[in-house]
Amino acid sequence: MLRLGSVFRAIVVLFLVAALPSAALAIKFYVDNTLGDVKPEEKVTPAQPKPVQILYEFQRDGAPNPKATKATTAWVFDALKATGDFSEVVDTPTGNGAVLSIRFNNVIKKDELEKAKKDGFKAGLGFGLFGGVMATDYYEVTFEYISTTGATPIKTVVLHKLYTAYGKQKEGQVIPGTFYKKGDEAVKALVVQVINRGANNIVADATFPK
Repeated sequence: MLRLGSVFRAIVVLFLVAALPSAALAIKFYVDNTLGDVKPEEKVTPAQPKPVQILYEFQRDGAPNPKATKATTAWVFDALKATGDFSEVVDTPTGNGAVLSIRFNNVIKKDELEKAKKDGFKAGLGFGLFGGVMATDYYEVTFEYISTTGATPIKTVVLHKLYTAYGKQKEGQVIPGTFYKKGDEAVKALVVQVINRGANNIVADATFPK
């Protein structure tokens, strides 16, 4: 199971307050609704899918995060296979030399991190009953596809967000995301949406080999 603490530095304070005698107030996870799933009318599928080698890395603020990479790799590969955009999705070189590099970067916004820490401390003191905290994790995912050795790369960037809430939220506050009870379920849904969108952007590019 994915250890969220190793993936999301911005919300580590929430896991600390969760250890207090306020377990009844569970941490809630929401995947932002802006990106969503690739709609049927948007989906582009190559007439003759070809194999591709995947080079994947999860990053935190641009630095490699090996634990998060290991935890999410299977989701990335499974999502790519399910798109039908490639005849084979592997982590070794292919006969045609096609390579798809994916850098999944969790961008840290320091001002929001500091605010989340302060709010998390206050929420913990009140056992989450008199005030809560919501943190946002930002993702900037870069896809770069090379159809064969020496070919011009096709590049696309996909943005996504994950909201994590603890304690009593402000009256009338609406979190613009889809709710998940478990953190790993939310992260998996986020990863799948990003992969589907990124792959579709690549194959829809006018220079992608048809």
